[in-house]
Amino acid sequence: MNNLKNQNFSQQIKVLIFDFWGTLASSAKNDSEEFYSFLKNFGFKIKNKGEAQRLSSFFSKLMCFSESWENLSRDLLKEFNVNSKDNKVALLSTSLKEKIVFKLYDDVKEAFDIPLKKAILTDSTSFLVEASGLQKEAILFTPAKTGGLKPDPKVFLNVLNTLNIGPEEAVMIGDSIRRDLIPAKKLGIKSILIDRENKFPNYTELKINSLSKLKDILYGPVV
Repeated sequence: MNNLKNQNFSQQIKVLIFDFWGTLASSAKNDSEEFYSFLKNFGFKIKNKGEAQRLSSFFSKLMCFSESWENLSRDLLKEFNVNSKDNKVALLSTSLKEKIVFKLYDDVKEAFDIPLKKAILTDSTSFLVEASGLQKEAILFTPAKTGGLKPDPKVFLNVLNTLNIGPEEAVMIGDSIRRDLIPAKKLGIKSILIDRENKFPNYTELKINSLSKLKDILYGPVV
């Protein structure tokens, strides 16, 4: 495997930009039918596939742009004409917070020990990612901050402009070729695919299966 040091990049790199889901954290897999049953208990009427798709689409949007679990719950109840008394908003908020959980991968600490500035570029809302505590070690870029969603190039440009760095001074690490790597590469940002489950066996560019290998990619293995 080639590494950035051999390509004379390591002296230029100032910032590591991480995707969140699938890169730094894994989410609990929730069955869609079970999730709809959960929402029906709060008064949501989901009678057909079309209503389920609309709810899923709207919920996904809220998970990108809402400011809190409370705001997300209130907007969700309002959109689907469900009685939104304060006690129901609070109950739904608490229930969603308990239901939508994630776990940081064990190799995150090793990656974050690398002595470079860190950024997290995510399509998730800030209150969700901030539950990880990683915003204490990395600058967080959410849709509310960048004004868009990946793979829109403007969100990557927002990171570069905010940090006042050129594309050659950054590395993007993500698990999606389409949403993380391709747009970054088009702007001249070096990119590394994190492929934990070997979903992309034919990918021929920089790839790792664990963040524990990121340091070797950047600086070369210790000999």
